[in-house]
Amino acid sequence: MTEPTVRRRGRPRDADLEDRVYDAVIEVYSETSWRGFTIDAVGRRARVGRAALYRRWATKDELLVQALEARSPLPVPIDTGSLRSDLVELVTQLLRGYRTTPGLVSLRVALDARVHPDLLANLTTTLNRSRLVAARTIVLRAVERGELPPAVSVTLLLEMVTGAALSHVLFSLADPGSAADDDAYARTLVDAAIRALVAEREHDPGAVT
Repeated sequence: MTEPTVRRRGRPRDADLEDRVYDAVIEVYSETSWRGFTIDAVGRRARVGRAALYRRWATKDELLVQALEARSPLPVPIDTGSLRSDLVELVTQLLRGYRTTPGLVSLRVALDARVHPDLLANLTTTLNRSRLVAARTIVLRAVERGELPPAVSVTLLLEMVTGAALSHVLFSLADPGSAADDDAYARTLVDAAIRALVAEREHDPGAVT
């Protein structure tokens, strides 16, 4: 007996819908920030119907989080075997990532969260979690290898290197440097941070971590 033909309901899935929508999210948010960011605006930019967007993303918060997770410059897992080279690679990734439009959008979201904490606090927590875990893992491995004293301030070291990398991107008056320039800056920054922190620990063994 011939099996009955099963009729498929609805339109076939648009294979590139997510890519188009995520690209549109980054473009719209970079132009409007949170105040002007709407699902309708994303739909118009991506040429995707409102109903199709709401079937996949219930709120604009959810849409923004997923787009930034897909497009933001999250650190690639790093484990070179030494603290210095791990941190140099982390700084280099951050320098390159923050110069991209998704990287700048992720910073804009962080600033908007200060104005709209009830709306964006969970979003920034979600976006920052992977960065913090990756960075802290680098330092904790170094402590286990004996490259850093056990009582070293993990938070301070990470703030020194990641904060300086962000400042370098935002406030440098020169044009973005080459890959070699980024590597040289990263090495100088990491060496200075490690020396300063180790010297502080040796000077004051009881310093709070």
